[in-house]
Amino acid sequence: MSLPTQGNSNYMLAISGSSLVWVALVIAVCLFSYLIYKRMLLLRRAQPDPRFSMPGRRLLGLLVYGVIQKRQPRYLWAGIAHIIIFWGFVVLSLRSLELIFLGLHLDFLDPLLGNRFGWFYSLLKDIFELLVLAACIFSMLRRAIGRLPRYKGSHQFEAYLVLGLISFLMITDIVFEASGLLWKHASFYWHPAAQLGAAFLSDVGKEDLNVIYQASYWLHILTLLTFLNLLPLSKHFHIITAIPNVFFRKLDKGSIKPARWGVESFDDLESVGVQRLEDFTWKHILDFYTCTECGRCTDNCPANAVGRPLSPKLLTLKLRDHAYEQYPIFEFKMATGKEKKEKKGETIAGGLISSEEIWSCTTCGACEEECPVFIEYIDKIVDMRRYLVENAKNPSTFNQVFMHFEKTGNPFGKPPSKRSEWIKDVEEIDVKVLKQGDSVETLYFVDSYGSYDPRMQAIACAIVRGLHQAGISFGILGPMEKDSGHQVRRMGEEGLFQLLMEENVEALGTVQFSNIITTDPHAFNTLKKDYPGDLNVSHYVPFFLDLVTSGKLRPRKKVKERIYTYHDPCYLGRHNDIYEAPRQLLKALPGMRFVEMERNRDRSFCCGGADVILWHELEHEEIRMAEKRVRMALDAGASCIVTACPFCLIHIEDAIKTAGLEESIEVIDLMELLLTTL
Repeated sequence: MSLPTQGNSNYMLAISGSSLVWVALVIAVCLFSYLIYKRMLLLRRAQPDPRFSMPGRRLLGLLVYGVIQKRQPRYLWAGIAHIIIFWGFVVLSLRSLELIFLGLHLDFLDPLLGNRFGWFYSLLKDIFELLVLAACIFSMLRRAIGRLPRYKGSHQFEAYLVLGLISFLMITDIVFEASGLLWKHASFYWHPAAQLGAAFLSDVGKEDLNVIYQASYWLHILTLLTFLNLLPLSKHFHIITAIPNVFFRKLDKGSIKPARWGVESFDDLESVGVQRLEDFTWKHILDFYTCTECGRCTDNCPANAVGRPLSPKLLTLKLRDHAYEQYPIFEFKMATGKEKKEKKGETIAGGLISSEEIWSCTTCGACEEECPVFIEYIDKIVDMRRYLVENAKNPSTFNQVFMHFEKTGNPFGKPPSKRSEWIKDVEEIDVKVLKQGDSVETLYFVDSYGSYDPRMQAIACAIVRGLHQAGISFGILGPMEKDSGHQVRRMGEEGLFQLLMEENVEALGTVQFSNIITTDPHAFNTLKKDYPGDLNVSHYVPFFLDLVTSGKLRPRKKVKERIYTYHDPCYLGRHNDIYEAPRQLLKALPGMRFVEMERNRDRSFCCGGADVILWHELEHEEIRMAEKRVRMALDAGASCIVTACPFCLIHIEDAIKTAGLEESIEVIDLMELLLTTL
């Protein structure tokens, strides 16, 4: 469609030449390039982060999560609105090019749009303009009227501004199309949006239509170019960075990044953790740019839900605002060089991000599971903890625990010689304590709490009895075993974790086995994700499910008559995607009456964690996480909570007692429940 002219009487409105469009376009592109260059400066100064592995898997995830937007409908109506706006951008990008080329008097798109595809695209374009306009209006009203708590702290003005600009782009193109078709007396068959616009312009004269046509074109183009350059300056930078952020997402959930990528030995590091912005990796800086401020992370954060001073969204926004302040687009040198240097050196961990925020996190992964653009939090939290630990700014209660780990290989400070004493409780079974050169089919990695804590020893005994009944050749490392180091690493003591890992790897190398099983999902996760090599390790749930399915174990006795529900442990579920195996095992037990809690599977609610909370009681907590979880089970009508994590068990068991709910509900480990049916 060509721009109508009216002689030479109005040169600017008639756009009799393309020079003005060229000028606007060149200015906009140059400014945009400069803005991107300035935003790239911090990325280039950040730490390395290898994110180019498995390109096929990354591309598939980009299609599923970046293009199809699989995570968006987890918040149904907001998700649908966002998908409509996203796909509106995809579909209408061709329309934007068409309008720019129209003003430049270039016919590059004529071969594509001058045939049947053009008719189809014209219809699709008009439909999406109406849908996007409706989605923007819905989103603005939802923010204004709903006032959802998850939007607290977001840049609301920017949200309204951008939604308004998108709406204005839709309206100006509809008016442009409608006035042009009316001016030409053309058919509206392929233009449903333009037809709606024409209804408002039906009484306008031909000369006025020409003015409206010209004005709507310029308003659209200038708004489009302005919008483009607003993106790197606002929270809507994610329109540009979301796709690469999804592509470069973390593929191995549950693992923890090393203290520094590219540094082979921990002893070679000059510093540990995050003190300055530049200590984050480039991917983590990209996370700051990509936050959409939707608040889903905070909405699902159990620490935030119980009143701890942690909001994943606000943590990201504080770091992003700090990054924008330290690396401004337009820098006015009002301070001396010395002042600026001091400001650039502002400490992140324990400064901009308070110690209370950092230690509030349970590393449960709920925030990362919910984020539609795959922003990472756990590695950032652990890196900040590393800095605090390295600089002796950790809670004082950790010091004694760390010393016990270093000297005895367990947090209790008990001698390694007593690590296998718990097997006396299963005297009827000859539990093999492995020595160098021994060989077994299955190595049972008990870990520290299973070896020393009385309640967890009972679960270890249940594991042993189950292995014995199934006829499995198994053994334990006993005194040769050290703590897996899961808690130590996530608390930020990287050097101590490396020590424990090296000693365990050395011990594992002295015996022969086909596979490893663990009681604790945390030990399972760290052996699988943090240890070198390719250990064949599994949690006991899928292991025993296979034994039941194959007939090596046959549950015959009915479970106690009550209503059961299952609590998904974070490091079994979210971090390792083991959701169905425990439910299948439960449903294989005779007499099982099972109900689901509202929050289940990847939306399970953390019991309180198995790292910091074990040795550091947080002051700012309105209700314990485990108690909140117990009440969710009661709301579901359950009288017994089943879990497959010993730490979840002790947290929930304690919460039931302190809340005085012993008569209403109880908790049991899945292995102990299975054993009652054999």
